[in-house]
Amino acid sequence: MTDDDATEAGYWVGGYTSDANGHARGIARLVPSEAGGLRLAGPEHPWNSPSFLAWHPWLPIVYSADEVAGTVTAHRVESLAPVALTAVVSQPAGPLVCHVAVSPGAGHLAAACWGDGAVLVYPLGDDGMPGAPLSVAPAVDPHPEARRATPPPFGLEPGSRAHFVHWLSPSRFVVTDLGFDLLREIDLLDGAPVVRSSTPLPFGSGPRHLVALDGGALVVVMEYSCEAVVLEPADGGYRVVQRLALREGGPRPGDTAAHLCTSADGSLLYAGVRGSDVIAVLRRSAPLGEVSPDGEVRPGGEVSPGGELVRVGEFASGGSIPRHHAVDGSLLHIAHQGSDEITTHALDPATGLSAGVTQRLPLGTPSMLLPTT
Repeated sequence: MTDDDATEAGYWVGGYTSDANGHARGIARLVPSEAGGLRLAGPEHPWNSPSFLAWHPWLPIVYSADEVAGTVTAHRVESLAPVALTAVVSQPAGPLVCHVAVSPGAGHLAAACWGDGAVLVYPLGDDGMPGAPLSVAPAVDPHPEARRATPPPFGLEPGSRAHFVHWLSPSRFVVTDLGFDLLREIDLLDGAPVVRSSTPLPFGSGPRHLVALDGGALVVVMEYSCEAVVLEPADGGYRVVQRLALREGGPRPGDTAAHLCTSADGSLLYAGVRGSDVIAVLRRSAPLGEVSPDGEVRPGGEVSPGGELVRVGEFASGGSIPRHHAVDGSLLHIAHQGSDEITTHALDPATGLSAGVTQRLPLGTPSMLLPTT
């Protein structure tokens, strides 16, 4: 097949299989349906718990984070009609590897491991195949005294939990550490990963996923505190310039934030909240002031390149455990891990909120949606 064929509109879907008590069969491919939602393009490619996926920017290769096996695998797309993939190369990762991302230029792939906090970098060959991994130095807890003094209730982790990688350039990426409440910036120097900066984030907040905004600002969604935290570049790393609760009145008991993405024009952000099973909608507004130590925004502070975030509202996700979601023009597709379905919402162009569910697609334990274009 040609490389252009491999990037036809649609999604690859990762999920949890029986080895993780899930109902997925492997990697699924979804394509647009006539009803305005998505449909299965064919049988799933059998693979154990490919919980997160990444796409080579020009070769027909899908990379999977094999969460239970603790490996990273390159799958070559042989055909889309019918769907056929071949697992070509698997490389070792760490326990409970949960995220993979390919660098701009496709020189490297990085992986984050929830089980032990390991962050790994794999060189990619011209054929897209990953070589042996190089390890980033282990994270150092920026909150040791608070962690020692605080019993580990729900939401506070006893150790490092690397969770999400975002490439800033072909040789630099940031990685969240959900356990240590930390954002680290990693440089590749002659191909070797070196920690450039470590930015402490609020203790117990649980930084999970992030998006990059124009001007260099980052917005991180906090799994445990259910906040959006805006960071801007500063000497030695980043600084917090805003903390905003995803929900009016703060999280409800049992709420944990999941994924974060932007609208097509970047003006809106969509954050999934499991527990209450809602999607929170935020808008980028006027420039914001600097945050004081107590988390309140000081008026008249320095201007952030990200702009201030304000809450627009929220809507029911339409299923159980909204693990991941993707904006598709005027639609929002949501992978519901708990109710075994992909739910498609039409988005109100005036508010960005849901105008209603347009389709429900049964699919076993989906965990992420990877656009192919």
